Amino acid sequence: MTLFIWGNSLVPGTGSSHLSLSVVSMARSWLSGMGLPSAWLTNLLVRKMAHFSEYALLSILVHNAISTGPELSIRRFAMGCVAPVMVACVDETIQRFVPGRCGTPVDVLIDCCGAAFGILVCHVMGRVLRRRKIEHE
Repeated sequence: MTLFIWGNSLVPGTGSSHLSLSVVSMARSWLSGMGLPSAWLTNLLVRKMAHFSEYALLSILVHNAISTGPELSIRRFAMGCVAPVMVACVDETIQRFVPGRCGTPVDVLIDCCGAAFGILVCHVMGRVLRRRKIEHE
């Protein structure tokens, strides 16, 4: 996942913008086809949602990789937060050296929010699964 994130950061601004505009166009067509409004979906929103989603998935993967049991430990919570923050900082630094791109602290904050959401998903799913296991015993 980290290589995917950093690989996307190495794409020059024009290529990155073309990709996100393609996603906007496809999503707007899909929404319109369902009879839903689509004008609210902007390139900026798609780009920020991509940041959030990538880091949510990254934190879920990190959390599961170091998982040793069903309980959310301080260590797993910290690693689930620290690793994505470090990846985000490197990611935004990479973008500062790519033509047409710029790394911003706002994007790091969005990445951190995505990572926190991913950890929350792991915690909630863990509780649901534990509850189901107890009910079936």
